[in-house]
Amino acid sequence: MRKPGPTIKHNQTNLDFVNCASCGHIINGNYCNVCGEKVIAEHDFVLKHYVEESFEGLTHFDTKFFRSVKVLILKPGMLTVNFSAGKRVNFVKPFQLFLICNLIFFLLAGKLNIFSQSLWAFYDYRPYTYFNTKNVILAKATNNKQFEKLTIAFNEHIGTESKLFIVLFIPVLAAAFALLFINRKKYFSEHLVFATHYFSFILIYYAAFTTLISTPFYAFNKTNFSASFDALSSLINLIVFGIYLGIAARRFYKTGIAFTVAAALFTVIFFTMALYGYRILLFYKTIYGVHIS
Repeated sequence: MRKPGPTIKHNQTNLDFVNCASCGHIINGNYCNVCGEKVIAEHDFVLKHYVEESFEGLTHFDTKFFRSVKVLILKPGMLTVNFSAGKRVNFVKPFQLFLICNLIFFLLAGKLNIFSQSLWAFYDYRPYTYFNTKNVILAKATNNKQFEKLTIAFNEHIGTESKLFIVLFIPVLAAAFALLFINRKKYFSEHLVFATHYFSFILIYYAAFTTLISTPFYAFNKTNFSASFDALSSLINLIVFGIYLGIAARRFYKTGIAFTVAAALFTVIFFTMALYGYRILLFYKTIYGVHIS
């Protein structure tokens, strides 16, 4: 079969038949009904049209993204409801939304954030020290000079490492939601979408919290870590996440009030455990991957 070449309309009408440049199927109109490819017209090569189309694509994406974030924040669970109902064209796709929120989070929160703690946190504070982190650090750095070098290298690397594996929270949360709401008879992909939207909210929230509260606090107090501030802020944040999840679950899973409260409490505890587990795993991966002279 001859490979279809580029097809260009020369002042054709919608009644003209042409071959799709991508899949070769016959097209009657401006778009292929098999693969969705647009039929090229001479007008497409005009510079003015190229600029207009590029600008339209950019602004259209911006509109979809900001609309998605607005619904994500103000109407918990509604993005997932719309996605499951097939109302998708006006919103950013779930995983695409997560990627953008992830990028915003790491741009605003920096390398040391809620997912990646500094070396001092693992050296001095519970529950990290329960997992032998202090002894591992002391074995790696036997004097003050080595400790200073290790601190710099560790803090640099753990920030990078945390970006690579943060996506793992989504399937873990999805599995938890699938078990919690097993009687709702949803597809696992729907739990996955719900988890993606929920985690995207967490990233946006943490980005705002870090920028407006955490960073000014640590800058004012001239320290990298405060156990009391971390404990208080963690409590406040988990309350926010619990309330948000409760509203989202009521809207998407249509659960009763009592079950919703129990599910929100379980999720908050589960997320806390997963977060600490993630930090500890990152610690060991980072500490053994850092080399100091």
